[in-house]
Amino acid sequence: MTVASPVRRLRRAERTCWTVLIGPLCAAPVTGASVMTTGEEPLSAPAAVGGTAFLAALVLLVVFLLPLVHEWRSDSLSGREAEEASHPVDWSAKGWVRVRDVFHSAGLDTAGLNAVSSWSPASNLKVVHVPQPSPGRLGRMEDWGTRLQRRKSVWAVGAAAGVAFAVLRDRMSLPIDGDRLLVPAIILVAALWAAAGTFLYHALTLNVRRPTVQVAIPLGWRALLKSPAGPVLLRHEISHLRHGDPMRRRYLRHAPAAGKAAVCFDGVTALAITPIERPAQTLASMAAFVLTLTGGLYANSRARRVLVTLMEMRADAEAVTDAESADRLSAFLTAQQRKNPTPQKADRLLALSRGCTGGHPAPYASAVAAAWVFAAGVCLPAIGIWTGVLDGVSA
Repeated sequence: MTVASPVRRLRRAERTCWTVLIGPLCAAPVTGASVMTTGEEPLSAPAAVGGTAFLAALVLLVVFLLPLVHEWRSDSLSGREAEEASHPVDWSAKGWVRVRDVFHSAGLDTAGLNAVSSWSPASNLKVVHVPQPSPGRLGRMEDWGTRLQRRKSVWAVGAAAGVAFAVLRDRMSLPIDGDRLLVPAIILVAALWAAAGTFLYHALTLNVRRPTVQVAIPLGWRALLKSPAGPVLLRHEISHLRHGDPMRRRYLRHAPAAGKAAVCFDGVTALAITPIERPAQTLASMAAFVLTLTGGLYANSRARRVLVTLMEMRADAEAVTDAESADRLSAFLTAQQRKNPTPQKADRLLALSRGCTGGHPAPYASAVAAAWVFAAGVCLPAIGIWTGVLDGVSA
């Protein structure tokens, strides 16, 4: 039997963790439909699945996409307003020869690489996602809205105005008939929805379908590359670039929140269709609900933590080409661990000591086990409903 390479095993583990994070959201239409197709006035299966799918999409939009788009807008404006501008790397210059050679040895053509350099006291090479604003007037409106949201005074005035209107609305009389405001209000709301949809479309197109990924190389990196560990560290960052890790890290900031909301929804819907006619059934259902909810939230938290470690371990596995480069990377991480010890560095050092084949970090197994507990607690009642086993049981 052929043993999978460390990179392939780590990439499979990454996909498993992403499944743990977004799986509850994908399962929400089925679990919600299980509740809607039971009871005194059950809905048809297509209507139930469609309704809960709409609810899942709404949660995805509010909890995941909107905060992510707001982060893109803010980072885009901050980058363009930065005092210190970055400069494109001149690969023909003498100081960049070593860096260029490492990129070429990794199979990347520097001619098509979006690389910039800047002066920085820290010699940290980074692969970053650079958000792009919408073109033309839409982009200027986004910048204006972002600047407005940064001002706390605007939020304070808005909150005060809302409280004042709520208190005084019964004592206020409008100078014109309220019915006359209905049509302009509908037109205004429709225009705002159209503008919001256009903003969202451009944000997803420019930052998901055609993302701008930039390699930021401080000038001090050229001197660091002369050290024995320099080429290994550069290959590590090239791995992040090749796999699109900067964008995945952005997703990782917001995806767990949507996953946790879906975990709570799935757990409640599973409880709603379990039998609770007798006290023993009630206690068993509540215990299963607590176990399901705890397992789902625990798996979500662990998967979020271990995903970053898996990305780093996969980049280490691709950066290490022989025993000598493994020793150099291990020595570098050991020095960093003495200065700032973290569980992530400890897991990476353990993997390097085992030749990058020592398995996954410790939290991975517990995350997968908790996810299976959650899946069993959520799916078994739904399967009982769809197969007719729990038909006729009142919740």
